[in-house]
Amino acid sequence: MVEWDAFPEPYVGPLDRRPRAVFLALNPGRSSPEMQSATGVLANEIRRLGSYRAWAASWPFLRNIWIRHKGRNRHHASRLEFMRRWWDQSELGPQDMLGFELYPWHSTRVTASIRPDPGVIREFVFAPIEELGLPPIFAFGAPWFSMLEDHLRLPVIARLGVGGRPYPTRVRDRAAVVFSLPSGAVVIAVKQGGYAGPPSAPETLALREALTRR
Repeated sequence: MVEWDAFPEPYVGPLDRRPRAVFLALNPGRSSPEMQSATGVLANEIRRLGSYRAWAASWPFLRNIWIRHKGRNRHHASRLEFMRRWWDQSELGPQDMLGFELYPWHSTRVTASIRPDPGVIREFVFAPIEELGLPPIFAFGAPWFSMLEDHLRLPVIARLGVGGRPYPTRVRDRAAVVFSLPSGAVVIAVKQGGYAGPPSAPETLALREALTRR
């Protein structure tokens, strides 16, 4: 069910610099009325800053304005740590990454597959990303495999793990598929049973090395 009282969040992160990593998400999930309603803390901050773009560039979910009210945001924090592991650069910060939602409205629950219009995704998700250089684009979780290959029909350029070329992962049901965009940018989808987050440090290294050799 869509939460029409909460403002949509199509992306988060700065659009005026080249990111080191981009992370895709299906939708922002359940909202916090205290924070994300039209009169919530974050909506008032958007008004104060003058635009959604300025607000999103500040990575509010990793700042004290969110942490003070809601605690650590595990979703975004885990992706920040993954980006640092991927590049082996602990100094990378939130300003070095971007997150995009395929369906930007909050929802209390999802009862069917999210299948946005492919033309909308090309125009409002992939096209803006492709203007920022060729950052690796990551998508974690099983739903992304059918979304990217069957619904969005992105060309596959590599398959690793289950259903593809073996690589030294320690997770028995780990699978990774690399898709290409017209610009040459790649989308790396990764899944394992019962988990939709980034791989651990050893698994990140194994995946990166396997993709470097592809």
